[in-house]
Amino acid sequence: MYRKTPSDPASHAGAWDGLLDRIRRTGASCRRLVERYPVHFFAGMVACMLCSGILAFTVMRVGTPHTLPAFSPPPSGGAVPELTGTIDTYSAIREVAELQQVIAAIVQKDTLSAADSILLTDALRRFELIQRSISTNDKNNPAP
Repeated sequence: MYRKTPSDPASHAGAWDGLLDRIRRTGASCRRLVERYPVHFFAGMVACMLCSGILAFTVMRVGTPHTLPAFSPPPSGGAVPELTGTIDTYSAIREVAELQQVIAAIVQKDTLSAADSILLTDALRRFELIQRSISTNDKNNPAP
């Protein structure tokens, strides 16, 4: 009257049996190979580590970082009304140079955080706004 319900021990039964058996056999053969030739595998591991170290300190070494040119300060003389557009353009160029330095500093980092990506998108958005304002100023005030 009280019978035990049969359990299903093979939850991965079906098509995966052959693959899992093959993986087990491959793992066992690799283990036997390493146990049979441990010195060769140890020497190979040390050689790989040496090659990695040599490549890391020679081939993949980064050269000196290039710096962006610094702009000279704006003219200190009395500003004539015709020079306001020039001074605005100069300040826009200076701001673009600062944005370029911010972007270059972010790009040179090895790992980026969420704050870095927000800072980068804000810098690129501000760069685009400056570019648009300069192009609209050029359309409104053509050169003589």
